[in-house]
Parts: sequence; C-alpha cells; structure tokens
Amino acid sequence: MTRGLREPPVHQEFAVSPEGLFFCAGAGAELVQTLDAQIRMAAHAAGAEEYRFPTIIAKQTLQRADYFQSFPDYALSVKHPVQGDYFLTPAACYHCYELLADSVTSHSVTNHSITNRSITNQGALMTCCSRCFRADQPDQSHLLEFTMREVVFIGGRGEAVEWRASWMQRVERWMNHLGLKSELVPANDHFFGEETRGKKLLQQIKKLKYELRVGDISGSAMAIASFNLHEQFFTSRFGISLADNRPAHSACVAFGLERWAMALTARYGMQETIQRVETMQ
Repeated sequence: MTRGLREPPVHQEFAVSPEGLFFCAGAGAELVQTLDAQIRMAAHAAGAEEYRFPTIIAKQTLQRADYFQSFPDYALSVKHPVQGDYFLTPAACYHCYELLADSVTSHSVTNHSITNRSITNQGALMTCCSRCFRADQPDQSHLLEFTMREVVFIGGRGEAVEWRASWMQRVERWMNHLGLKSELVPANDHFFGEETRGKKLLQQIKKLKYELRVGDISGSAMAIASFNLHEQFFTSRFGISLADNRPAHSACVAFGLERWAMALTARYGMQETIQRVETMQ
C-alpha cells in the first residue's frame, strides 16, 4: 500500500494519501480493530454502555455545541435535498450530548427510542467509536478522516474530576505495559470557543485538558489520547441535568486509533505490536 503517499509509510500495511486519508490492510487492519476492542473492553468493565451513532450529524446539534465558533474552518458539510443541512461527525461525543439533550439523566431517552440503562442518579457513562472528519492540514498524523473511540461521563463536578483521573491512571499503566515512551501534557481545548490569551490561561490553571503525546515517525510530538473536563459547557447548552438537582458536568477521554497504531508500529513493528496490544489490560 505505497501508491499516492504524501510521505514514506510507517509500515507497508499502512498508507496516508496526500488528502489525509488513512488506508490499512491485513495485519494493519487487525491492529486498529484490536486497539479498539481493548479500549472498549476497559470502558465496558468500568460500567460504560456501548452506543453506535451515524456518520453524519445535524447542523443544529453542532450549532448548539458552539462548534462553528470553536472550529470555524474544520466542518465538512453534507447536503440533503429534503432533510436540511448535515455535517460529517467531527467528534464522537457530540452525538452523546444530542442523545441526552433536554433530559434528566435518570430518565430513559424516549425521544430516540433508546433505554439508557447506564444512566443513574449519579449521571451517565457512555462509550462509542465513530469515523470522524476534520478539515485539518493533512500529514501522517493529522488525518481528514480518522477513527475515534470515546468514553463520556456526565455527573457531578467532583465525580467528573475523579473519573477523568482514573482514566489517566489506566492509560498510564497501558503505556508502561506497551513500553511506549509518552508524556502527559496540559493542553488547550478549542471546545470552549475562541482561544483568547485569557481563556488559554484559565484552562491551564483549571487543568481542563491533558493530552497523551508520543513521538511520530518524524520525531515530532503527536497526541494519541486526550482527557477532558468540560465543566458545564455542554450540559448547559444541551439542557442536561442530574436527578438530584446538582449541576451536571461532563468529561470525556478520546483515543485516535490510527495514531496509536502508527506510533506503536513505528516502535515495534506489526506483529510485536499486536501481541503487546492483545495483553494490555
């Protein structure tokens, strides 16, 4: 799989086109699937319920999330001749907030005909894997289309902080097991709108976002996971509340599966990477 590449491939079973499209075959495809299966298993063991969402998302949902203010040039539109404007999903978690919109989290989400069994008085715990699309500058790690596994938590403020911390510890154990040199770094989250200097500083003070970064094939730092506290940013915009009347906070962890696959394969090669991933629980 070497035709039409922007750069030499990380592995013969991976390819990235000049447009930022990722291709994989054989053991490469198996690796991406195995990575997702391992993260999904951990999410289920922690109590998350699995969801499967569409590839497209309504314009109104992204507007409600202030996506176009936060990422003005990243959205990829899909025109429907009858149903209105849709966009290719930019992040898996937006579907979760849409599903819970204007609801108390201890109730079933009847407007979508889904009984949300993982929602209790303490909040919601959901996981999903989606194809995501962003009109970013393409290279070996910034892809036009990529696969994102997310775990999303909604609950009280203290619970959200503790929940995120538990995932940071879990992924740190994975890094130790995989033997992949990584760094957990405070970062800024564009979710919160235009990045003024004051907003960046406030995010850093509150430690709302961390990225897990590893080296890519060029030696540059590449984020393969993020750990995010959104406070009431999404729950307030989507009208999500808790049954015990506390303010609802949201948090999420996100994994870029292609980036994981490329980073690990660059370090170990394909077969050893698969063996390590299969035992990373």
